[in-house]
Amino acid sequence: MSLRSLVADDEPDIRDFIGHVLERAGHAVTLAGDGAEVIAHASTETFDLVVDDHHMPRMTGLAVADELRRTSPTTKVLIMSGDLDVGDAHQHFLPKPFNRREFLAAVETLLDLPGAP
Repeated sequence: MSLRSLVADDEPDIRDFIGHVLERAGHAVTLAGDGAEVIAHASTETFDLVVDDHHMPRMTGLAVADELRRTSPTTKVLIMSGDLDVGDAHQHFLPKPFNRREFLAAVETLLDLPGAP
């Protein structure tokens, strides 16, 4: 059974790139354009992984991670941002820019961690 992943970024090119990389890695991918869409999807579907940008309309990536920790504690969340301070606030952080290899390594590391939020 493939992993279910949700990718959220308000920049369509980045969102589509990440979705494509995850699909090629065998994930079933849902895409969202902002944090509120993530919460809406997560209220009706179960995801193994959420990859979200920090700076998005309506909800930041940190706000999404906090809400998912409360409502979907088994979902693992990877936050991406060019703002390196975000990494101080969320353990599973990937600084932008990154390449495909760096992204997949971060995803694999997060998914291998037992009980990681």
